[in-house]
Amino acid sequence: MNSHKLLIELTLVPAGRHIAFSKELLEKVHVFRRVGTEGDEWQQVATNARSPFIDTEAFPAGTNLEYQVQHFTQQDAFEGHSNIVRTTLN
Repeated sequence: MNSHKLLIELTLVPAGRHIAFSKELLEKVHVFRRVGTEGDEWQQVATNARSPFIDTEAFPAGTNLEYQVQHFTQQDAFEGHSNIVRTTLN
């Protein structure tokens, strides 16, 4: 899969963080979140997710959050990942 197809967009909504991403018809997409900054551990927050995914977990104001989606074939072969999107909660 070409990296230009691996799109991701993060929007803050009243329910939480709205993560929209590109996905091929039979492809599996897993959503990962990192709390803090580079070097902190990534946590998988959704498996075989549908777009959009809304992360509703509560965090205190000032928390830095980063998201990335990873794309897999139906046979679970890694195809690629999106860019990282970031926000700091108010």
